[in-house]
Amino acid sequence: MFKRTTWILLGLAVACLLGYFLLDNIRQLRQEQQAERARLFHFATDTIARIEIRQQKEGEPVRGSGAEHLEILLERTPEEEGSRWRIVSPIQSAALDFPIEQLLNTFSRLTPQITLEGATDLAAFGLDQPRHQIALFPKEGDPYRLAIGNDNFDGSGFYAQPEGGQVVLLSSAQKGSLLPSLLALRDKTLLRFDTAEVKALQVQLAEAEPEVVRLQRQDDTWQIVQPRELPADEINVNRLLNTLARLQAVEFPAETQTDLAPYGLEQPSARLTVELEGGKTLNVALGSEKDGQVYVITSEHPAVATLLTSTANILRSDLEELRDHRIARLNPNQVGQVTLESLGERVTLNPLPQEKGSLELRWENPEQPGQPVDLGSLFSSLNAARAKEFVEQADAEAQRVLSEPDLRLTFEPKPDAEQDPLALSLAASGLRAYVQSSRQPDIAVIELSTFNSLETEVNRLLEGQPESKDSAPLTQPPSTPSPPSS
Repeated sequence: MFKRTTWILLGLAVACLLGYFLLDNIRQLRQEQQAERARLFHFATDTIARIEIRQQKEGEPVRGSGAEHLEILLERTPEEEGSRWRIVSPIQSAALDFPIEQLLNTFSRLTPQITLEGATDLAAFGLDQPRHQIALFPKEGDPYRLAIGNDNFDGSGFYAQPEGGQVVLLSSAQKGSLLPSLLALRDKTLLRFDTAEVKALQVQLAEAEPEVVRLQRQDDTWQIVQPRELPADEINVNRLLNTLARLQAVEFPAETQTDLAPYGLEQPSARLTVELEGGKTLNVALGSEKDGQVYVITSEHPAVATLLTSTANILRSDLEELRDHRIARLNPNQVGQVTLESLGERVTLNPLPQEKGSLELRWENPEQPGQPVDLGSLFSSLNAARAKEFVEQADAEAQRVLSEPDLRLTFEPKPDAEQDPLALSLAASGLRAYVQSSRQPDIAVIELSTFNSLETEVNRLLEGQPESKDSAPLTQPPSTPSPPSS
């Protein structure tokens, strides 16, 4: 008897639970149906082929027939063209899909907060001469039109009227999506290309010495070829290229490039030329600066645009920013024999074969067989060292100091590395330290603290002392900003 009662109660509980869920689903369905019926318009957004937006221009009077309006016409484009929408008036331009899809979604879900049935005095709501009007034209059938008037007394909503319908009050939160500006709608891309296809880059600065810096891609690295042969800073070159490859405008002061003088573009402050595989050339010119923005024109866009000053500063990279400031670019996997000299002491270290399954790289002093030497800390310190500045080979003070260097370091490449040896001479005098590299035509000036660290490391190796616990063993090539140069 007890078991039978239990099963009956359990069945009743399940039935109640199922009934609750059924009623809840019915209630939700009714609410959705009511919300759907309450909407002003009923259409699928992907059926809209054209959009017309008529907006009152900023600064124009609210009332009166003299108010000027901006009319924007958007048309859906074939899918194969990339962007789904295009601006055809008042300018010809590719459009951004996001604000248009946002407009369509908002328009399709417009639901009145209040419907003012029987309202006939349209002037009281700003609808006798609407501030804004929107019309959506489907591929087939009649357009969906909405007139937008004044805001309500507290700004929480605005009055609107669908064509042939009643005056309604809509939420102010929807207004921004319904009325995007022409600038918000247009594609602001000034330049677009694949950086992997760039074979050469030239930067010409009106107020720089030298004025022209030209770079060429050589295999997987960049090399400065003008004003003279110099290794390039891969990080800064790639930053410049990436900025150019997705160059975006902030504003468009003029839609044509017919009158450039007001923008300082007749005699640009900077010119950049990008040469692509296949022979195509892209050009960029920077003009004067105003209110934190710099005027710009490109060969790929008909308008005069502006860039943020921070973006323009990247494009204005000069020789000092584009040249490599590293004093060494060493890949330990490609280094063979190493010779270290300091204060008359000299040691030559030969590479040891790597043990099977091990990533550790070791060298050995032939005079101390069986005592492998770890050069990880030395490689890391050299690759991390940067020049504060460069002085010419003929600099008298640098020549005097380097005539008797404190350190001489020579790194021979392995036979299959296809590299030239790297020879470094380092010397310090007073608060300055100099480095002469066989791969740099100029003499580098480095921090005295950097020189002292390198001197300490070299002397440790000359004395045959083990690497300090603070220095991590080299189990793989140290991370460097760019691949080793040849």
